[in-house]
Amino acid sequence: MTANPKPLLIVAKCALCSTKTELFVCPHCDEVICQICVNKHRSELNETLKEHWLKCKTKFQNLCHLTNTYDKDFVVVENEVDRIRQMIEQRYLDFVQLIDSEKNTLLIKIEDYIRSTTSNVKHADIQRLFKSVNQRLEEIFQGSNTSYNADDFLLEIEHLNMQINNREKLIQHDTFKYPYLTPSKSLIISNVFGELQWNSKPMTNRDLSRPLTTTINGHTSNTNNDRLQDESLSISEDDIISTPVMRKQKQWSTDASGVPHFLCILSKKNYLLFACDKYGCIDLYQLDGNDPSNTPRHLRQFDLFPGNSTSQKPQIIEAFTVYTPFIVVSAHLSDQTDTSSVYFFDHRGSQQADTCLQNFPVRQLSADIGFKCLWGVDRHQHSVYYNQLPMNVSQIQQSIEHREDFIKFGRDFEPIRITQNQTSIAVVERNSQSVHIFDKQTKEQIDEIQNLLRTEGTFRLWNVLLRDDNSMVLKLDEDLPPYSRPQTIHHLIVELDSNGIPIAQIERTAVYGLTIGPNQEILLGCKRHQQNGSIECYI
Repeated sequence: MTANPKPLLIVAKCALCSTKTELFVCPHCDEVICQICVNKHRSELNETLKEHWLKCKTKFQNLCHLTNTYDKDFVVVENEVDRIRQMIEQRYLDFVQLIDSEKNTLLIKIEDYIRSTTSNVKHADIQRLFKSVNQRLEEIFQGSNTSYNADDFLLEIEHLNMQINNREKLIQHDTFKYPYLTPSKSLIISNVFGELQWNSKPMTNRDLSRPLTTTINGHTSNTNNDRLQDESLSISEDDIISTPVMRKQKQWSTDASGVPHFLCILSKKNYLLFACDKYGCIDLYQLDGNDPSNTPRHLRQFDLFPGNSTSQKPQIIEAFTVYTPFIVVSAHLSDQTDTSSVYFFDHRGSQQADTCLQNFPVRQLSADIGFKCLWGVDRHQHSVYYNQLPMNVSQIQQSIEHREDFIKFGRDFEPIRITQNQTSIAVVERNSQSVHIFDKQTKEQIDEIQNLLRTEGTFRLWNVLLRDDNSMVLKLDEDLPPYSRPQTIHHLIVELDSNGIPIAQIERTAVYGLTIGPNQEILLGCKRHQQNGSIECYI
């Protein structure tokens, strides 16, 4: 409001304050008002204009500050990229030099062996001695000179004969060796050049991150998770969260012939890891019980149902567990989901006893050696039950036919997963997104873990692992709309201490099986492609 008001040269009541005085036309609102109201209106407009200008100025300064900050950060990023590029080139040169060095070492060994073998085969020393004795004997036999010592010649001939016999024995008893090169060991390229990760830096504006509240055993913690390290795990800016808990580091990864839907560890003389896909293809590995950072050794691969993956109506495995001496699976045909069949196999994949038909879908089985029982979940009856654990083939049919209910819940309680340790059993309830821990002996509830991560519409609790001290590992899956089929599903693996406080986490896509290793490491079965996957170890 810069123009001065136009005087009307009349005296009347002001339209705003009703004061009878000389009036003016306000250039902003075209009202006929007095000088006092005009000045007041002008002052209000100036304050409003000043306030808006200050806001615009503040936003502009913040934008300039962010731009300058990101310019500086971009210089740092460029330097880091150049350093990585130089490091990769140096590692490439070192790797090529190492290959050349190994090649030259092998060639030198081959040349040395050829020289030693050639000297033994050609017998140059024996040939020279033979020619010397033969030449002198011919001269004596052809000449008339008889002044020679026959005993000396006999000794020389005996010495020659002994050397020939020794060399002959050496050739007959020594095997003929020739060099060959063994096939190269499988090599993961990340082990040579390192694993390229994406370390993103969140913006300074705190409105770009939102807190997730987790309530566990009555403890409430407000946590913010950092932007996901793997670019493939990025969901959206609204899902960028930061957390003070430790991120577990991946120690190794090994290939699996199928997608590892189930992981089970059997402790014998060595720790054996069974990885099974949903069609019954099993990879067997041997874990290092002393050093969890060592990649396991692949022992063999076998199929529980040969040709099942290519069948028009394949058997789909829903539950998998291993103990001595059996592998136990629950499976159903792809078009029959209301019933199940329980199969027993030995540890080489040969079926033992007859198939045990069940009139309800068996979604999980867990072998308990301490209590000598086979735990199961009946979602139709809303109960956790157990069978006697068969220790030989003759006990299988009778033990599966006779079952005992451990706990029968109400209709609103839907158990979906169980896990157990030496004294307790944990049950995951689908609707309330909670874990209920019960004492095996008294059947009394010891504790309850609530998952409130779903309050923000992000993750749902689907699986749990229970350690002997009642610390747990939770598997949370990305909460998706019904019938949606995204290419990748994001998962959050959260480790809780015995008090239920989050202490570590893993962020990953396409996680199916999980188990705890002999050194408390977390093993994940992940899908890599449509029909195969990998097993990863996190410490």
